[in-house]
Amino acid sequence: MPRRRTAPPRQTQAKGARIVSAYLENADVFRTAKGGKPKGPAVLVLRNRKDFVRKDFDRKAADLVRLGQEGKLVKTKPKRRQVEHRDPEKPGTRKLTTVYRDRVIRQLNKGQNYMSNKELVQSLYRGKKPDKYPVTGPGVTLDPDHVHELQLGGEDSYDNLRLMDAWTNREIGREIGQALKDVPEGTPVIVKVIP
Repeated sequence: MPRRRTAPPRQTQAKGARIVSAYLENADVFRTAKGGKPKGPAVLVLRNRKDFVRKDFDRKAADLVRLGQEGKLVKTKPKRRQVEHRDPEKPGTRKLTTVYRDRVIRQLNKGQNYMSNKELVQSLYRGKKPDKYPVTGPGVTLDPDHVHELQLGGEDSYDNLRLMDAWTNREIGREIGQALKDVPEGTPVIVKVIP
């Protein structure tokens, strides 16, 4: 006599399920290694989602794959640099990414550049006002992105920054952090991409 199905079919289970863009291929190794250091690298799998800007995801994924193949990706605690204001009348410090955004805006506003880069400048300005322009989906604004992720051993420097769609950048970073939460610091990481 055939067994009766107790769980709903897979199609109904998956309805409304969140599509994850980053997960660990060998996560079970890190969940079971209590206190001990697991052998081998963590294998991080990246997958494009429909709500990502495709060219930004492809560029980010290609860079992470390359860095993983070069052995430069290691799970670390992110370290952000704070930069002093040039103007002595402004107290405190700013994040390096904020300074980078301001420098790009200043460069694009010089001379005749503004009219030819109007959309880009407006997108960068929207990123400066998150309360007025919240990032709720792709195409809202641009963010400075760390090419070599800080949580994967990247340096917080101008050489490691470039502009990227804010939604795609933040979601990839958040999901990489979630995927690596059980991985001990110092573990090498390899990246695979599913098209």
